Amino acid sequence: MPPKMVQVVGGFSRGGEPARGQISFIPSRFWVYNDDQYWAVLSPTIELDASGQFAVLLTPTDTDTVPWYYLLRTDAGSWVIGPKGTKMQHLRKLIDEHHPGPRAP
Repeated sequence: MPPKMVQVVGGFSRGGEPARGQISFIPSRFWVYNDDQYWAVLSPTIELDASGQFAVLLTPTDTDTVPWYYLLRTDAGSWVIGPKGTKMQHLRKLIDEHHPGPRAP
């Protein structure tokens, strides 16, 4: 049975307006070992919706004993995220986990 997926949700805006364009989730590993089998890691590129929001299913980064992460690449910048488990996660929380300290509102 393939590893369970985690849903990541979030959104982007520019100058108070919804952002448009694509976002890419690039894994640092292409395969994970789970339940005595190797599985390909999801690496989606998706379009933001009309309100600048998205929802995507990803391979959780805690399905293997080797630490790994996703590089989230957008027109607005790039971030490292590590979604774990199978409960839905918000992008803001994932970004804050990898960039501790004071953040702009």
